[in-house]
Amino acid sequence: MNIFSRLGKTTMKLEEVTGLLNKLRIPIGLVFTPTNLKSEKKKFFNSNTYEPQFEYRNIKNSNLSILRELASVQSISDVDPRISDFYIQLISSKDEANRLMRAVGNNELVSEISYHRYGKPTPLLFRNASRVLRNRLKTYNISKYPPKKSREMLGYDEIERIFNSVFEILGIEDWGVQKSKNIPKNVARVGIKSKKVFLYPEIERSKFKLRKTIIHEVGTHVLRSINGAQSGFNALSKANLPSYLDVEEGLATWNEENMDLLTKKWLKEKAALTCAIYMGEDMTFRNLCNVLLGSLPPKAAFNVTYRIKRGLGDTSYPGIYSKDVVYFRGFRRVRNKLEDDKSMYKKLYAGKIDFKQCSWVDSGLIPKAKIVPDKEEWKKIFREVGI
Repeated sequence: MNIFSRLGKTTMKLEEVTGLLNKLRIPIGLVFTPTNLKSEKKKFFNSNTYEPQFEYRNIKNSNLSILRELASVQSISDVDPRISDFYIQLISSKDEANRLMRAVGNNELVSEISYHRYGKPTPLLFRNASRVLRNRLKTYNISKYPPKKSREMLGYDEIERIFNSVFEILGIEDWGVQKSKNIPKNVARVGIKSKKVFLYPEIERSKFKLRKTIIHEVGTHVLRSINGAQSGFNALSKANLPSYLDVEEGLATWNEENMDLLTKKWLKEKAALTCAIYMGEDMTFRNLCNVLLGSLPPKAAFNVTYRIKRGLGDTSYPGIYSKDVVYFRGFRRVRNKLEDDKSMYKKLYAGKIDFKQCSWVDSGLIPKAKIVPDKEEWKKIFREVGI
């Protein structure tokens, strides 16, 4: 069904468009997580031939009626033309995201829509990712993860205290921490809409890994959201056009590297995702996983394969979910941009924007970011909170 065949308003005000966009529910990550992942993983490791058969949940929503109402909008009447064009593109992008979510279980459609939405690795990106898998890491600032015997492990209560202390030091008043069993074991995850850092109830983190988590989640995702909310354009505080993702994830990794927190394991897994997307569409789940075993341990090889085969039904047939190309590609793009122009760093914190939208900061269309701690400020924050 093509929503853009419907007739309706051709012009709306920003408040009306924002209200409708905020009613959309497109939890692709949740929908693309198989309901039988645990049992299929067990079957996979208990066999030498089994190919996972993933099943998914249905999510009820009113997306189609909302998108029909937005379908004919050609301009936003009360904003700068650049912002108007951005929101028109955003409406189309949300429709595509909704179609991707509804395609779950259909190998061909998931592949087609995700390639259009997120792109494919180029041969050059594939070569650079392959070098990382061959441990050619001299151009990266890789930090050694402290050995187990020297790690002081922190539990939920202490981690919650530290997050809240970081928010207080940064002057962030409306964010908090909350337990959640709806996330993977031992994981911390940011909820932009709820303004919460969700923690697995029995979470444990070393001080090193907690610094890494804070820099990645708060130092990038949360701060870009907060600054975006202050721009006056709600969409700049949350996920918007696909092009912002390269900057979002690339900047998070650049921050880790800059803070001496980038690990070999993390970089290899993100490089492996790129290689797997480049070569894995026509491979079965097992064949691709076997190829990755040349560079990764079994559990890591499974996890990488799963991430680019999630959303598919029968993984013995061709198919790929290409979203995770943004991690390694985004990291290299951010590195290259900041090497050419260091002033771009603060501009990228004006909201969840991409490189091109930095010109909006230069022209005054959106305000400069208010909260952008540098490396020394982060070191001071970590000392104050005890990590």
